[in-house]
Amino acid sequence: MPRKNRYQIGGEEEQERVSRSQKKRDSSALQSVGEKLAKIPAVKRARLPLPPDLKEGLDEYDRLSGFEAKRRQLQYIGRLMREAREEGTLQPVLDALDLLE
Repeated sequence: MPRKNRYQIGGEEEQERVSRSQKKRDSSALQSVGEKLAKIPAVKRARLPLPPDLKEGLDEYDRLSGFEAKRRQLQYIGRLMREAREEGTLQPVLDALDLLE
């Protein structure tokens, strides 16, 4: 069994360190969820409890026409989703997305 990556911060507190690969996997997963959100029609998406920045990012994605521009916008949407997850405002969006599917 492999050893867990742990490190100490100022004494006896131990926190499990998240590997860089795991961070990339999480980021890719959120980006794919953002892609699903972008494919939902704007009328249905308006009913979702989206944070304002994420809503603007998705609206901008709808306005773009070039492949590369859309790809970069999806990366930006993924970043907004990571920030929303850290703030705790992403879970209602994910729950509502599950209900739509």
